[in-house]
Amino acid sequence: MSHAAPDARGLLGPPPSVAFIVSRLGFEVSQALADGIEPLGIDPQHFGLLRALLVMEGQSQKAVGTSLGIPPNRMVALVDDLESRGAVKRTKHPDDRRAYALSLTPKGRKLFERALEVVISVETRLCGSISKDDRSRLLELLSRLTSFSGAPDGVHPGLTSQP
Repeated sequence: MSHAAPDARGLLGPPPSVAFIVSRLGFEVSQALADGIEPLGIDPQHFGLLRALLVMEGQSQKAVGTSLGIPPNRMVALVDDLESRGAVKRTKHPDDRRAYALSLTPKGRKLFERALEVVISVETRLCGSISKDDRSRLLELLSRLTSFSGAPDGVHPGLTSQP
């Protein structure tokens, strides 16, 4: 009696695991986003900081870093890099002469807009096969799971990690 070896698909079929599927999807989407914005000379951490500065403009570097959960040494490195590219400007903070206020430059706003086009393109491809109602429901369900990372709302945990 011969025993045919089971094929890999039979052994390793799609696991009924939310963690596995979310992890795989997160990896694939992260890679697509990183690959998409790499030609702009930035990475997802730069994008996250540019995005945050749109709404936190004028706040101190320390306040922005604290609200995003970015360690001070990583925050300095990110701001230094974006400043050297002409995307972010540090000015003396009006209320604290020891602090710097952060703002986007016109070049920084343009860089953010170009990166946002990539992000929208990736999301369009990702959600292209589901209806608007399904997308809304998916967002609702995924939002319930976001407490797992411990990152502040609206902040990607990758932004807070060390390089």
